[in-house]
Amino acid sequence: MKNKKIKLAISGANGRMGKILIKEALKKNNIILSMMLVKEIKNNKKNIKEKIPTYTCLNDKNKNFDVMIDFSEKNNTMKNIKYCIKHKKNIVIGTTGFDENQEKFIKLSSKKICIVKSSNFSTGINLIYFFLEKIQKNLINEKITIKEEHHKNKKDSPSGTSIEFGKIINKKLGKKTSKKEILKNKNINFISTRFGNIIGNHTISFSNKNETLKIKHVAKNRSIFAIGAIQSAIWSYKRKSGLFSMKNIIKRK
Repeated sequence: MKNKKIKLAISGANGRMGKILIKEALKKNNIILSMMLVKEIKNNKKNIKEKIPTYTCLNDKNKNFDVMIDFSEKNNTMKNIKYCIKHKKNIVIGTTGFDENQEKFIKLSSKKICIVKSSNFSTGINLIYFFLEKIQKNLINEKITIKEEHHKNKKDSPSGTSIEFGKIINKKLGKKTSKKEILKNKNINFISTRFGNIIGNHTISFSNKNETLKIKHVAKNRSIFAIGAIQSAIWSYKRKSGLFSMKNIIKRK
C-alpha cells in the first residue's frame, strides 16, 4: 500500500462535516477523492472547483472508490452499508443515533466488510474513553453527570459520545450496555443542550460529599473529526472485515 492512492467516497458531502472532509482529504497525498454523495446537485453539475464526480444516489456504475466515509443520516447510512457489502467496499461511519436493530445490522455487516464506526473521531475524546476504562470502580459508584452541548441542528440527544461514556461506565459496573439500559442507570445524570453553532462540548463529573472530579473536552473546530475519519479510512483499507472504532486506530499509532 506504500505507493497506492486510496480512492475515497464521501457521503453527506454537502453537510457541515462533509465540506470539511473534502477540504482535509484534498490535503492528503495518498488519497484520491473519487466521489461525493449529496441530497441534491445544484444545476446538475459536478463540483466545479475540484471536478469531483457527484451523485444523489448509488448505483452499479458509480462504485469507483475503495472506502466510503459516511457522515449523513442513519437511514441513508443503512443503504450505504448494503451497497458497500454488495460491492465489497469498506466504510467509515460517523453518523449517530442508530436504534438497536440498526446497531445489530451494522455488527452483522462487519462480518462481510470492514466497518470503522465511532460516535466521535477526535483523539481527545478517545483518550477520555481510555481513561474511563481504567478508572477505579469505587469512583464510578459515585454520582455521575454527563453534560454535552451541541449546535441547534443536532438531532440525537444525548449525543452518541455521551452514550459511549455511559456504555463504558455500565460495562465497568457489570451492567448491560444497550442505550436503553444506559439511560436507566440512576447513577448517571445526562444533560443535553442544543443551541447556536456549538461544535461539541462534553463534561463528565464524578461527585461525592468530599470532592468532585471533572473531565472536559471542547471541540474548537470540526477538522479534528474529519482528520480522525480520514485516518480511519486509510487504516481500514485492505482489511477484509471486522467492526472497529477510532480507539483501534489510536492503539496502532
